[in-house]
Order: sequence, then C-alpha cells, then structure tokens
Amino acid sequence: MDLNQGHKRLIEKHVRALDWMRDELMEMDSLINPVMGISSWDDAVIVDYKGKKLVVSVDGPYTKRLVMKSALIHSATDVMVKGAKPLFALDTVIGGLDDVKEMMASLKRQALAMNIPLLGGNTLFEEAEPRCSLTVVGRLLSAEPIRDSGAKKGDILALLGEPLWGVQEERIIKANKLFDTWFTILDKDIKINASKDVTKGGLISAVYEISEKSGAKFVLEEKPPFSVTRNLDNFLLSVPEKSFQEIRDICKKTGCSFVAVGKILR
Repeated sequence: MDLNQGHKRLIEKHVRALDWMRDELMEMDSLINPVMGISSWDDAVIVDYKGKKLVVSVDGPYTKRLVMKSALIHSATDVMVKGAKPLFALDTVIGGLDDVKEMMASLKRQALAMNIPLLGGNTLFEEAEPRCSLTVVGRLLSAEPIRDSGAKKGDILALLGEPLWGVQEERIIKANKLFDTWFTILDKDIKINASKDVTKGGLISAVYEISEKSGAKFVLEEKPPFSVTRNLDNFLLSVPEKSFQEIRDICKKTGCSFVAVGKILR
C-alpha cells in the first residue's frame, strides 16, 4: 500500500507535528534517567522506583461522548501495550455538576469492569464543555518494556484484538478479551519486537512510527481488514514469524482477533 496525500497529512499531524516539543523537553531525561522518557517518545513513560518499573501514561482531554463510552479503557492501552499491568488511575474532570456526575458514573463502570481502580484526581465545576483527562499508572510485567522502536527485518505486522467500537458494553467485552489475551501472551514470554496501540492517526500512523523509529521500511496489505485512518484502540505488533504462529494459537483458544496487516522489509 502506497502512502497517499491523506495518509501523509495524518502522519504529519499525529507523528511529526510534535517533534518540536520532543526537542524542547529532551534535557528532562537527564534529571531522572528514565527507562523510557522524552528520548523514547513512546506511548508511556517508564521509571525505576525502588526496584520496580512504573509505567505511566496521561491521555485526554476526552469529550463527554467518549467518556461515556470507553475513555478509561483507551487510557489503559498505552500502559498495557508496553507490557505492563495497570495498577490504578487518576482523573481530571471539568464541566457542570450534572455532566460531571454522568462522566464519573461512566468511569466507575469502566474501572470496575476492567479492574482498574480510579483512586482520585481533580474536579472543576464550570459551565464549560465537559471534558476529562486520565492518568494510568502500571507495573511492568517483563524485565524490559516492549518499545515501538524494535521492529526487525522479516517481522510480521499484525493487529491483536477487534477495534474497540460500539456502545459501552460492547467496548468493555472486546477490551476484556483483548487484555486477557495480551496478559496470556506476556505470561508466555513470546518474543515481540515492537508494539503500539492504534489511536491518533489510525493504523497508517502507528505503522509509520514503528518503522521510522526502527529504521525500517514496511509494506501493508493492499486491503487491510480495518480502516487504516480510523482509531482502532487495539494493539499493533511487530513479531517474528514464529511468534506470530504462537500468538495465533493463543488467540484461537481465547477467541481474540489476530490478523496480519503487513511486513517489515528491512
């Protein structure tokens, strides 16, 4: 699949447009020497804390419409896709009293369904467009994070999980299946060279970022199973063929979608 002008605009908007911010903040890494920080510019930040690797991601501000569906789920994927288990979440909410009450009730349902406790945050009652930002803190399960920069020649690019679309109940069911399958994969220590959740800019931007950071070229299927420009909120993996077969076997047992969408050329 060749990149058209629409794809290039998405990549410019969601990948390249923040290069200046990365440059501006680069010296921050020297203050704490994170496992993954500004220089990594990955889906989450990882720091050593008393012998544990904490994985942290902030997302939003989400509109009320998305908060009422799956905002906490989307925030958690940035932590999970790096190989971590979420420990808890914090929120920042703004809006009128009724809107804030509705958003908090929805976030509570998601927290209980995903077993990610929402432990606090900050609330501003104001007659403004209702919005919510979320911070998720997790613990790395493996010795090293799965970065978005490790793709290797010959890797298969594959999507794990269905797109997290639909009403809230549908999204929760799909997310639980994806997350349970993902933790099974991590538990079996299957080789995954790179991973990224497919959010802003869609699949085309996620694949581009993995290939660009890995110093590799890629090719996508001519007819991918899902839109390449829409947020999918599932996981894009770059894996050796052996790992692809192992993950496919797991997915057959769990009923989780797993489909090849491309390949790393060099």
